[in-house]
Amino acid sequence: MLHGHSSTDFDCLLNHLFGKPQPEDTEQVNDTPESVSALVSLLTMSTVFDVGVGKSYAINQLEMHPDLDWPTKLQLCYRFKIVLWLTPAFRELVSLPIESLGPMGIVKIPAHILHALIQVKHQISTHRLTLAAVVPPAMAGMLCHTPLTCADGWETDWKAGPAEMLRHPDIFYSGRDILAQLESVKIPQVCSDCREFSVVNVKETGCLLMEDGFVKDKLEELRAWLCLIDLIFHYGYDTA
Repeated sequence: MLHGHSSTDFDCLLNHLFGKPQPEDTEQVNDTPESVSALVSLLTMSTVFDVGVGKSYAINQLEMHPDLDWPTKLQLCYRFKIVLWLTPAFRELVSLPIESLGPMGIVKIPAHILHALIQVKHQISTHRLTLAAVVPPAMAGMLCHTPLTCADGWETDWKAGPAEMLRHPDIFYSGRDILAQLESVKIPQVCSDCREFSVVNVKETGCLLMEDGFVKDKLEELRAWLCLIDLIFHYGYDTA
C-alpha cells in the first residue's frame, strides 16, 4: 500500500472502477449518497493514479453534497486545485462571522486563504462602519421647496435605516440589500424629488457596492496564487 494511504482509500478507487461487491440476497438498490470521506478517498487515489473518470465523479458528487461544509470545500479546493470551488466557498465565508466557523472549521481553511478571508472581512467591516457613520449627502431635487428639511430627513432616515443595517450584529445585509431597501421605501420627511436624486447619487458613487469589488480583487489574487502553486507542483518542487 502507498505510504500515507490506507487500504480503505484504495478500496474506494477499486469499488468505483469495478463495482462494489453486493450480497447475493440483496434485492433493493441502496440510494444513500456516498459519504464525504469515501468521495475524498476516491478523489485522493484517483489523483495519485491519475484516473480522470474517478476524479471527475468525486468532484461532481462532492460539489453538491449536503454534508460538505464550506471550510472543507476550501481545503479540498486548495489540495486538489479545484479552482471552480474557490469563488462560491470564499463568498459564502465572507458573509459569515469568523467565529461561526468554530476552531474546527477555521483549522481546515488553508492558511493563505484564511489570511485573505480575514483581510477582506476587515476591509469590508471598516468600509461598512464608515458608511454607517458618514451619511451620503442629500441631493436637492429641482422641484423641492424645502431642501433643508429634506436634508435633515435624509440624514435621520439613513441613521435609522441603512446605518443600522450596516452595523447589524447578527444579520449580514449586503450593499445590494441596502440599496434595494433605499429604492423601495418612502421617506416621510423627504420629498419624492429629493429622495430620487439622493438615491441616484448613492447608486452612482457605488459606495454600497464597493464590498463586491473588495471580494473580487481578493479572489483574483487567490486564483493567481492557486495557479502558481499548481504550476510549481507540476514542475516537481516542494510547495509545503
